[in-house]
Amino acid sequence: MFTLDAYAARSCPVKTHNAFHPGLTLPPADEGLREVFHGGIAFQAEVLQQLLDGFPGSVFDCRTLTEEPRADQEQATMAALASGVEVLIGPLLPRDLQAHRRGRPDLLLRDPSGGYHPGEIKFHRLTDPRGGGSSLTWSSLSDPLRRAVLEGHRFRYTWRLNDLLQLAHYRRMLEALGYAASEPLAAVVGSDELPELGRVICWVDLDAAVLAPSPRAMPSSETIEQVSALARYDVEHAFRVEIAEVASALAPDDPPALLPVANRECGWCQWWDVCRPQLHDDDLSLRISKSPLDVHEIRVLRDLGVATVAELAAADIDALLPDYLPRVTHRVGAEERLRLAWRRAALMAQGVDFDRVSEGPITLPAAALEIDLDIETSSDDRVYLWGFLVDDGSGARRYREFSSFTVLDDRAEQALAASAMNWLRETVADRDALVFHYSDYELIRMQRLADAARSDGGGGDDSGGCGEALEWALNWARQHFVDLFTVIRTHFFGTQGLGLKVVANKAAGFSWRDATPGGLNSQSWFTEAVTGATDEIRAAAQRRVLEYNEDDVEATWHVRRWLRTLG
Repeated sequence: MFTLDAYAARSCPVKTHNAFHPGLTLPPADEGLREVFHGGIAFQAEVLQQLLDGFPGSVFDCRTLTEEPRADQEQATMAALASGVEVLIGPLLPRDLQAHRRGRPDLLLRDPSGGYHPGEIKFHRLTDPRGGGSSLTWSSLSDPLRRAVLEGHRFRYTWRLNDLLQLAHYRRMLEALGYAASEPLAAVVGSDELPELGRVICWVDLDAAVLAPSPRAMPSSETIEQVSALARYDVEHAFRVEIAEVASALAPDDPPALLPVANRECGWCQWWDVCRPQLHDDDLSLRISKSPLDVHEIRVLRDLGVATVAELAAADIDALLPDYLPRVTHRVGAEERLRLAWRRAALMAQGVDFDRVSEGPITLPAAALEIDLDIETSSDDRVYLWGFLVDDGSGARRYREFSSFTVLDDRAEQALAASAMNWLRETVADRDALVFHYSDYELIRMQRLADAARSDGGGGDDSGGCGEALEWALNWARQHFVDLFTVIRTHFFGTQGLGLKVVANKAAGFSWRDATPGGLNSQSWFTEAVTGATDEIRAAAQRRVLEYNEDDVEATWHVRRWLRTLG
């Protein structure tokens, strides 16, 4: 009998297939993958230590047993549950062979009325501030068993589907053991710092109908009702069990029973070197990376004989739709998504990167002093770097940055932003000046920081007044900030999207110094710059981040220069 862990239901099903195919072997782990998860491991340890330091109740820390035989760990977990320990850390649950489940949750929290709730620690945001009667159930880490309600905030159910599926897995295991609390709640600790509360435990109802159904269980009718995390999990888990059974029955020389579809998981998956040779170089999932069709949409197209960019470009979309649409009812706007993918495919088949969608000159504002702006955020959603490129027309551009390679709290983040905005105010004073940026992300973050500083009384004891500096910046930006992305989007359609990396490289001829530039990568570099094992490692990571940010603002400068050649 085989078992699947809590990640199976939330991960690419090809991973499950490959793991059980007798002819496939998992390649060795890439050391670079360690960087991706390093921040999460450190964050988990920090949260657990905060709980241990603050909670006065009974705790069983199962991490001390991880070197012991599996049977001993399972026995210790069952003994702790039977004795009513209030908090279990990292317990190894006995395998459920009949339901094909195994698992080790980060936490088990005892309900006051009996039974346990599963808990996980995740190095990402879980909540959003929302009005309209939104509320969030929470607990403090010092009193995790007592729940309270915070108005004006909500859990990000749709964005945190994977967290919910993982928690549902542990809930089903607790049910099988007879130790599940009567109410199907689960706990998650994220990187959020809530106003006046700081880091908290967020509670979610696994039985609440808040998620879209699985694409594998979509109704044929146009009316689609949401389902609970438990219901969604049951479908996903059952599918992986079926895949494992099919793959296990194959002979070592048999071809794969489930072909891969390239998706965002592939970037850090050990199986990629096994999956990639199975894909045609022109495969839709490989070639179309901007607004891509999802895994289920790709599989439906393959079933209909459309697997490559060339095949989609040559397809009669109107003839394809009657067979396609009834099978992709999980997607709102499925027809528009397919037509957009067809448009990209048609241009790619012609070797076209950008298609001009307007006529006439492209008008771009100009000033004697032009400044390019780009910010960097950490994986816990803090702005730790404000980068500027100053061009005063003299022919020599200079880079100016404001950064903090530390773990920031609200006040430190506001103070850093205020320093950057005060510098900007001094630089543009009495000057004909414009600031160029790519997308409205910088303005959104400035607004969020200004709102936070306002509610925090101006950012603490800083005599400069963080709130005042940010308010000035927002007011000045209304007339002096120029969003280059809006200009690009107005005049062009890009086969690989219109992101800065694509436009600057493909159209403006600019190249980043780093071989793998990207916002997500820079977050892992920041984590290493803060938590790296040695001074040398931390310093190298800091240089890498700063060079990447400098290249970002250089890229917007090159895009601006290119646009002016078209005007």
